[in-house]
Amino acid sequence: MSDLAAEAPFLPPGNRADAPPRALPSVLVMTHSHPKLTRGGAEISAFTLFRELKARGATAWLLGCSSPKSEARLGATLTQPYGPDDYVYHPNAPFDYFKFANPDPQFPKVLEELVAELKPDIVHTHHFVRFGVEMFSAIRRGWPQAKIVLSLHEYLAICNHHGQMMKTRTFRLCEKESYSACAACFPEYGERDFFLRKRYLQMFFDDVDLFISPSHFLAGRFRSWGLPDGKLAVLENMPPERDGSPFAEAWTQPNEAPELLEPGSLPSRSVTAPGASARLAQLRRPREAQRTGGLRTVRFGFFGQMSPLKGITVLMEAARRLNTLGVTNAVIEIYGDYSSQPIEFQKVVEEALEEAGENVVFHGAYDNAQVNALMQGIDAMVIPSTWWENSPVVIQEAFTNGKPVICSNIGGMAEKITHGVNGMHFEVSRPASLAEVLAELATHPGRLSALAAGVRPPPTADEVLDQHLELYDRVLS
Repeated sequence: MSDLAAEAPFLPPGNRADAPPRALPSVLVMTHSHPKLTRGGAEISAFTLFRELKARGATAWLLGCSSPKSEARLGATLTQPYGPDDYVYHPNAPFDYFKFANPDPQFPKVLEELVAELKPDIVHTHHFVRFGVEMFSAIRRGWPQAKIVLSLHEYLAICNHHGQMMKTRTFRLCEKESYSACAACFPEYGERDFFLRKRYLQMFFDDVDLFISPSHFLAGRFRSWGLPDGKLAVLENMPPERDGSPFAEAWTQPNEAPELLEPGSLPSRSVTAPGASARLAQLRRPREAQRTGGLRTVRFGFFGQMSPLKGITVLMEAARRLNTLGVTNAVIEIYGDYSSQPIEFQKVVEEALEEAGENVVFHGAYDNAQVNALMQGIDAMVIPSTWWENSPVVIQEAFTNGKPVICSNIGGMAEKITHGVNGMHFEVSRPASLAEVLAELATHPGRLSALAAGVRPPPTADEVLDQHLELYDRVLS
């Protein structure tokens, strides 16, 4: 496979001993939602990159977007509420999510003026949503010397179905885009519309000097879509903070006492605070010992959004099948929230939780700053996603805590997990396949220990920053 990342080895932390000290480039980091407002994977990566660049001594700026509810509320297109190197864009027009066009008449001029003033060596954007793909041309006009880098986080440019590459009616996995297949998913558009959409996006992508993908799988999909080999690099996203969320100062932390939940209970909102897992364990340990006949309890954890594509119903059905198989020493710990999902799906989740046996414990929403402490209470992570996940942050978090991962056998998930070494694969969307894997590990704990021994910690933020700087050097030269 030919890509920039494969042509030369990545740098270890710090500069090579035989190389002169690196002259650090100045970098404008952009992301589609300001990381102090939302905390998705792209925002975490952008914020960590910005923070690590400044910690290394580089000149760096951050440009994010305001939330949809606050658009244009302040009456200014660009504000700096968080500091002199931190900018927030407030859109003044509804965004066109079909061709990712930004009709805000003020933004191109504002962006041109900003890059002309800052004169960055690199503009590294972690998305084109809300800014619009036209931003690449605006950057070129404002400061032609800048090199433009775009991190790809999902398949939005390829697929109009929220970038998921799944059929709209059947939710079957889609292997490859085509004008006819896309028009079949979206009959309100014709094949001509999808032809023009693709050409519109690729026209502005021509201004990008380097595309970074965190997985070879995602890079392969974009290579097939039309991105040139010479502009594609594979590099892992900047990792989350190892000792908690890097955004602790940005969000209001919950201060109410957590509820102690019994299996199947359904609070409208629950936050698991430090120490809650230990108290939960004390409450249920006598009951579990009786239920398992004294066998060691194996705990499988699910962390994240409880949405249809995250496979929560696959996990719940697998839990039910464990009961059928007579596996009494496996417990599935669910840390997540489904309150933002459609009402119909919320009812599905609630019914599944109400019908769950004692091998399912639902904790509800959790404070992201405590994710590492919570993960220490489980034996393995489960990622049952039913779509082509790219590079889930939860994999980095699991490996940081020495936990193997059981995941669906597709996409970037399967690429990150070596079956039988640091985790296990199961057949996507098949609860029976997942149940078989969980039963095997619960009844043969030695295999689980071997998988844990195969886990290697992910690269540190310092190491990944070095890899970014190497790519910056190469694109600048």
